[in-house]
Amino acid sequence: MGSFSPDSLLLPHRVWKVKFVGESVDDCGGGYSESIAEMCEELQNGLTPLLIVTPNGRDESGANRDCFLLNPTAKSPLHMNMFRFLGVLLGIAIRTGSPLSLSLAEPVWKQLAGMSLTIADLSEASTKHSFKLLF
Repeated sequence: MGSFSPDSLLLPHRVWKVKFVGESVDDCGGGYSESIAEMCEELQNGLTPLLIVTPNGRDESGANRDCFLLNPTAKSPLHMNMFRFLGVLLGIAIRTGSPLSLSLAEPVWKQLAGMSLTIADLSEASTKHSFKLLF
């Protein structure tokens, strides 16, 4: 990695071109931004099995009620390919500097960064379950 400059890893702002046939695009960034927004929406609305709402969200208590965790039961080869595509989306977002509208819970980001989780991290996603771990 030492022989690469950080700028050499950046991509253009848009990685693909999109034209929605028969639809108006309501995003001022054009079809590209709208396509990314729709992918993020599909990941978070239950249409795909990759993300699940945090236990705090399910129980309507504690912090991070509007955040998502990676679904630990999504283990099939199809799910692995879907997770790989999610990783590609994350990589595109990083390399283009275009953020994704994904509400992932902090423990997910910490794990993606290779950091260890603490009881406090777990309580961010599941107050009830982390309390049980203390006793």
